[in-house]
Amino acid sequence: MSGDNVNHAWRPSTPARDGGKDEATAQRSRQVWTPGGDDPGADLRRHAGAGDRVAAHLWLVTQPDLLTTTPGSDDAPLADTWRAALRHHLAGEPDEAADRLACAPIGATGPHAVQIHCFAAVHHLVVGDADRAAGVTEEAVRVAHGCGDPAAEQAAARLSVLVAAASGDETVARGRPELAEGLRRTDGGLFRLMIHLDLADDLLCNGDATDALRHAEAAVRLAEVTGDTGYEPYALTLGAAAKCQLGRLEDGLADGAAGQRLRELTGVPHDEAFSLAVLGMVHRRRREPRQARQALESALAALDDGPRRPPLRAWILAELARVRAADDLDAARDLAERAVTVAREPDRPYALLARGWVALLRGDTARAHHDAAEARTGATVGRRRAALVQALQLTVLAAADPRAAAGLLDDAAALCQELGDRAEEATVRLIAARLQGRQARRGAEGAEQKLRRCGVRLDPGVADGLTAITLRVPAVVIHTLGDFRVFRAGAVVPYGEWQSKKARDLLKILVAHRGRAVPRPRLMELLWPDESPSRTANRLSVLLSTLRRVLGTRQRTSGHGPVLADRGSVAIDLDVVDVDVEAFLTAAEEAQAAQRTGHPDAPRLLTRADELYGGDFLADDPYEDWAQSLREEAQVAHTSVLRALAQHAPDTDQKLVYLMRLVHRDPYDEDAHLELVQVLRAAGRHGEAQRRYRAYAERMRELGITPAGGPVPATVNPVARPGGSAGGLRPDRSAGLGPRSALRRAPTDLPRTWSTELGPTHRQTAIPSPRTGGVVGRSLIDHPA
Repeated sequence: MSGDNVNHAWRPSTPARDGGKDEATAQRSRQVWTPGGDDPGADLRRHAGAGDRVAAHLWLVTQPDLLTTTPGSDDAPLADTWRAALRHHLAGEPDEAADRLACAPIGATGPHAVQIHCFAAVHHLVVGDADRAAGVTEEAVRVAHGCGDPAAEQAAARLSVLVAAASGDETVARGRPELAEGLRRTDGGLFRLMIHLDLADDLLCNGDATDALRHAEAAVRLAEVTGDTGYEPYALTLGAAAKCQLGRLEDGLADGAAGQRLRELTGVPHDEAFSLAVLGMVHRRRREPRQARQALESALAALDDGPRRPPLRAWILAELARVRAADDLDAARDLAERAVTVAREPDRPYALLARGWVALLRGDTARAHHDAAEARTGATVGRRRAALVQALQLTVLAAADPRAAAGLLDDAAALCQELGDRAEEATVRLIAARLQGRQARRGAEGAEQKLRRCGVRLDPGVADGLTAITLRVPAVVIHTLGDFRVFRAGAVVPYGEWQSKKARDLLKILVAHRGRAVPRPRLMELLWPDESPSRTANRLSVLLSTLRRVLGTRQRTSGHGPVLADRGSVAIDLDVVDVDVEAFLTAAEEAQAAQRTGHPDAPRLLTRADELYGGDFLADDPYEDWAQSLREEAQVAHTSVLRALAQHAPDTDQKLVYLMRLVHRDPYDEDAHLELVQVLRAAGRHGEAQRRYRAYAERMRELGITPAGGPVPATVNPVARPGGSAGGLRPDRSAGLGPRSALRRAPTDLPRTWSTELGPTHRQTAIPSPRTGGVVGRSLIDHPA
């Protein structure tokens, strides 16, 4: 049998270091043995029981008789080939074993040829080349059937089952009694264990995480029953990856860490790179770049010390590229390029996505769009649904008009529901909500809460859709609370660019109308009140051209650009620009709704709304009637926010800060004054309470209103507090009375130094109206001097 012709179907999935070896090299290969002894079969079974999946697959497809019988002269070259490959593997040299298998001659027949086919198929299977494994398996079955050897046929049949499991055929897990023929009694459990592990691995690749998790958990239980505990770390890692795909990131992190700890405790060195890579992936999805980088770089180092596994290397490089984007976009780009170079179908979309996300963060939208399109095609053809979700997100965010392409996000969300990935669905919903603008702010808030519950951080960092949408700077941002400023592409528009104060006034008027269309005659009347519309129509057109230029767009069609104008009216598109007063009012509304329902997030939402209020609306234009309505609405909303924050204040000092801000905002806010005095008294700060009460009384007298009951005179004995401490008046709020009513309630155990009861010392007082000078039509109680 000639060995001059090399069977390229058996060539390993990675390039062989030496395509043809001479007889001396082959002789040396035959002398490669493991330190365990001179019985390769026993050593193979020992490796298989210690968590070596390759050894387990080789053991299960080995014909036992061939390990001990001496081959005839015709079969000797084939026997030398597969035995040398086995010894190389047992010596920890899997790449050399693959090279040896690549030297097998073409057209060989007999049991030894079947054995070579089985070993070659296992190699392709383990390195992730399922298509080549399936092709070699078909050849093994054909040769086994041709030689008529029962052991060879049984080995080929078991190989077919393992390859089918690695291709996602779950029917093989239901058990076929005839497949156990030829297996030792103790190997039946190992056979079923490999089926569950191979199924879980393939189902994960295809995005079927629910079934993958089921098989991974079955593998954990089976390993405990059969005593093959060396496979528990790998099974736990598969479970962690499945839970990660289901959005159960906390559980996935726990399982991944447990698998890694178990691997370290038991000393199982196999699949360490995969275990660390899964940990890195979980941290990356939790958006924890530091922990993800540490795990992924360790995985890459472990892979460098082990066999060549291009698919795993490409995946680790892609994950690491997305993580390094948090601190070094250049390094991330280089890693992504390496991943694309190493990757091959059907897993190439993951590498393309990594390069596309990094390109998008670097501002290279053309590259991002190209990679998104290629990844989308590859993921569709390769049935990689999780990659397809990412490709759809990248397609939208890399588009020239993301809002126009946002319909693809509905398809992405539907895919997430099919996959059962709650975290990724919330991510898609959040991206869609932020693209929609202010109308979907509540949806964005809900998606953010879901992501937090899944253990996802929202800070920008790793290369993904959340970072891209978070860092997406709006074309125009308008600050109207406090000083009026316009930001274009993140920079303040210089005052000189406006050319005319009227152009700024026009933008202010449009913002004050909150996106509603303003008739052109009305605009001309507000901008030039003393001139004829016939003379100002052209001026308005010039101002609109200036406004479009300043805001960075000259487009006039509806739905494109910040300024929407037709022949009859003009409006500002609040879905294109960000206006701070709109953001504040939306946040205040959400916070007050949470406050009314007693939602636990109310304090956080109130604080966020308060932070958004930078001052009164258009404070530089206090006398413009067109700004008054929105200014007052914002002031009322902010007052309500401050009042609610005072109720939630964690300590007295913080409560005082909010109350003093209320008093500063409205010096005539009687409730705020009285509550401030009450809090100061309760804190024992009587001098300050006295000063604040005098300020309150002065404000009330300015309005012609008699102040509520004053501080307790110094001659009055203090009321004993619970616990023996002394203090001033403590208003009784048990009946739900407000601050004024509480301060009017006189303690029954004190001398009646004052009273709110009508008596001979009280008189009805008519209050002069501060506006008309007339008399207000109500009577108040005037306390005696």
